[in-house]
Amino acid sequence: MAELERIYPKTLPTHASWRPRLRELLTSSNPAAKVALVGVGHPMRGDDYVGSYITKTLIDEIHARDVVLFDVEDRIEFMVSKIAALNPKHVIIIDACEMNLSPGAISLIPLGETEYPFFTTHGIPLKLLATKLLPNAETWLLAIQPERMECVGLNERLSKAVLAAAKSISALVAETLKERKPNA
Repeated sequence: MAELERIYPKTLPTHASWRPRLRELLTSSNPAAKVALVGVGHPMRGDDYVGSYITKTLIDEIHARDVVLFDVEDRIEFMVSKIAALNPKHVIIIDACEMNLSPGAISLIPLGETEYPFFTTHGIPLKLLATKLLPNAETWLLAIQPERMECVGLNERLSKAVLAAAKSISALVAETLKERKPNA
């Protein structure tokens, strides 16, 4: 099995600063400068599913024309062209990443500042996809530290810590977008 994405400590900012930065990115969007939220994760690999889980949770809540959700599960390579077609200002990829932190820890990192190994759980590393196929967008990684990544049943996907992180992210995104003025 391929290795989980790793973010090396020299590229990891203080993980508590993700909230204000995510709010700032979400509120910077407008119909001409969209934000794409891209949930990544395999539905049968435990906490790896977290990015996909978050976008599935938000799909019914987000009604902004300038924030577009993509639930790509483990097939991001096949969706990058659709994301690029939006010509987004920001792309925020939500994914489980090994950061050597406590399970459920969250970090928001510019994707260009990460150091992924060449082989990852994705067919093509996210950093390579973003630099080659999304050159006009600022691409971010909203990384969640997993607790477990082994294959699981359909009814036991996320660990408690990662589920709590997923709910925190979903609530922040939904709240931020509801607070914005219409047509903002």
